[in-house]
Amino acid sequence: MKHTKLIVIGLDGAHFELIEPWLENGDLPNIKKCIEGGVSSDMEVCLPPVTSPNWKCYSTGKNPGKLGIFWWENIDLERRKVYYPHERKNMHKEIWDYLSDAGYKVCVIGTPLTYPPKKVNGVMISGGLDSAEEEITYPAELEKELKEKYGYRVHPEHGIQTDREKSAEEILELIELRFRVALDLIKRGKFDFVQITTFYINVLQHFLWDDDKTKRAWKIVDKYVGRLMEDKNVNLIFMSDHGSNKIDTAFNINTWLNKEGYLKYNYNYWVAKTISRLGFNKENLTKLADFLGLISVLKKIIPKTTLRKIPSKEMKKKAKTGIINWKKTDAIASGQGPIYLLNEDKKEEIKEKLRKLETPEGKKVLENVYEREEIYSGKYLAEAPSLIMDQAKNIHITGGLGKNRIFEIPEKCKWKAENKKYGLFVAYGPDFSGKQMDKISILDLAPTILKLYGLNKPKDMDGRVLRELLG
Repeated sequence: MKHTKLIVIGLDGAHFELIEPWLENGDLPNIKKCIEGGVSSDMEVCLPPVTSPNWKCYSTGKNPGKLGIFWWENIDLERRKVYYPHERKNMHKEIWDYLSDAGYKVCVIGTPLTYPPKKVNGVMISGGLDSAEEEITYPAELEKELKEKYGYRVHPEHGIQTDREKSAEEILELIELRFRVALDLIKRGKFDFVQITTFYINVLQHFLWDDDKTKRAWKIVDKYVGRLMEDKNVNLIFMSDHGSNKIDTAFNINTWLNKEGYLKYNYNYWVAKTISRLGFNKENLTKLADFLGLISVLKKIIPKTTLRKIPSKEMKKKAKTGIINWKKTDAIASGQGPIYLLNEDKKEEIKEKLRKLETPEGKKVLENVYEREEIYSGKYLAEAPSLIMDQAKNIHITGGLGKNRIFEIPEKCKWKAENKKYGLFVAYGPDFSGKQMDKISILDLAPTILKLYGLNKPKDMDGRVLRELLG
């Protein structure tokens, strides 16, 4: 290949469904030019269609069964605990590792699941929901420059649930900042491969969907795409870790499991629910503290152990460990797809009930329910959820405990849009053939990118090289 410079623009939660009206109206002229002059396709991601594990599926070319990451939480049935396996995020070689080893210089900015940053031949700046605000760069000395010169932050200071207006404006600033930093680094770094990822555009889509602020975020991206297109020798790829679609109905899977008799709670749960009914829960206390300007003060004076004991309206993640009656429970679920079975004898029964389940309006809740062996393979297969739900269009599957209703209307949801299993893929530049493709897999991108640089696909990658893209 003549050209070995590639810039990948990662857009968390992006899909054509949201942006098509803006493309047609001329609001995103540069992205439209790339779509019309390049190759575009729907891209199927791994189930569940979530930031974690799909950014790692992209960068490693491996399915979750090889990664050992199955959502924002894993459920260890043997030890009876709910946790996240942070140590596994950097266990597998990624696109930038292979390129670094081959002598190519790389720059990776803002990609989720890259915290803590690893040593590469170039620059890495961690990003995403799982990143801290400190020790986010390789090399380490870059962090001081980012903060002094740009006021660089990973996360907005205001939460979008407590202050939607301020948080949305901060997110727009963060998206702009990612691209400003990227362009400055590209000018001085002479990188062969660049990954610029914006996670928080997905947050805008979740909470605001097609609101004007979401459009403004996309227009920021479009503006910088135009600047990157000025170099005619650069290849561009736009990709996402999953898509998004508007929510019609929320399905509270653990409420369904509880009411069907598969999930049982213990004494701690009922105590927490009683306290919550009296109005003492994290959501109400957070809103009051935020209104009074006491959030930062409370964080300093109240021990974390005390804060953890205050119940939430919806109990989730590590809180699940202490409120499940593990001895009497047959099944427990995470959000957006995974179901873990403590009693495998109930597998077929649960699977068939879920496949037939409909909303009160008579709409299918799920496209399908898969057994783990059908979609996963690898070292961690035995740790994978026994069943994985493939949610139907416009259905939002919540994974918390404590909801009273099985189904909720959008007005009762904190989100306006939910993830879906098809993301966005666009390739534009001198090394791409211009042939249209059928749906591709997120697992195909890593081997294809390596091939662009003359590197063969590693044997342990699950994806294929998209030879039709490279011509």
